[in-house]
Amino acid sequence: MSSFNSTPRLLVLATVACGLLAPAAAQERMVVRADDAKRRTCPSEQCGIVGRFFSGESVPVFERADGWSRVSLYYTAGCHDGRSSFVEVGHDECTKANGIVQGEFAEWVKSAFLAAEAGS
Repeated sequence: MSSFNSTPRLLVLATVACGLLAPAAAQERMVVRADDAKRRTCPSEQCGIVGRFFSGESVPVFERADGWSRVSLYYTAGCHDGRSSFVEVGHDECTKANGIVQGEFAEWVKSAFLAAEAGS
């Protein structure tokens, strides 16, 4: 087989490989503008709290929904006996209503607590 015939295949393979390395979603960087901004399992005050951000922290924003911003990729919720081991305060049920689907969740914070990062 000549190298001429394999060139299109190499281009296809290179394109596919680059697509696999691309980030999961486009994102922008924001700065937390509130002390003690709660990180939740879903975009609601009813969802469990998995931690906090503090004023000045830089966070990625992957999506927005109804005044909330998703600030992490999805990761394991550490479910055991139907409860998430990552929830510090509030609802810890591994349920869709609590933002936990198939044992995974992402972190959400109120968009009002975020501001554009300088230079972005």
